[in-house]
Amino acid sequence: MIKIISTVLLLGTMIPAYAQNAGSVGINTSKPEKELTVKGTMKTSGMTLKDPIEKLGADENYSFLIKSPAPQNKITSYNDSFVPTTPAPINMIQFKITCNSDDKDWIDEYDTKINSNKFLVIIASHGFTQPVYTVNSNWITPMPEIYAYSSNGTWKLRADYVGFSTDDALPNGVWTLNLLVFDRTYAKEFNTAQTVNTSGTGAASAPLIQ
Repeated sequence: MIKIISTVLLLGTMIPAYAQNAGSVGINTSKPEKELTVKGTMKTSGMTLKDPIEKLGADENYSFLIKSPAPQNKITSYNDSFVPTTPAPINMIQFKITCNSDDKDWIDEYDTKINSNKFLVIIASHGFTQPVYTVNSNWITPMPEIYAYSSNGTWKLRADYVGFSTDDALPNGVWTLNLLVFDRTYAKEFNTAQTVNTSGTGAASAPLIQ
């Protein structure tokens, strides 16, 4: 009786499997490319990969799983064939922003519309099209104040030469801001400010990451 029940269960869950003379087995495919080729999804309680891992072919795409933070703990699949319609774990975005006529070197609050709950934004590099000067008679080196910050659920951009301005005869300045945008599933954000408690030298009381 046990054998009969086992056979019925096996037939009820049977899927197409094919064997080749060379010893290769294919599931849902009659032309297995390796010793075991599965055309479809697979579930396993554990997996061991050969070291070194074999390189993918030119027409093969990688994919891996991404787990969202708690409490959702959602598992989604990322595959390079999704790009550019789906964000990658790390993205590069460039903004070219023209300043207004009132302050030709100032971006006060530019809303990128990038979700700050899902992504972490870092300004990797920047550029500005116009020279700036100060009315002060002393020689002062202009230092830009540039950063991205989260406000009301999206990332905002600020860029300014504080205390400096462009010549009125020049066109409005244009900032080029290159952003690195990280999926928060892979990135961890520590406290935005750390107190060193020294006069310029010293060390952190404990490592923030190790």
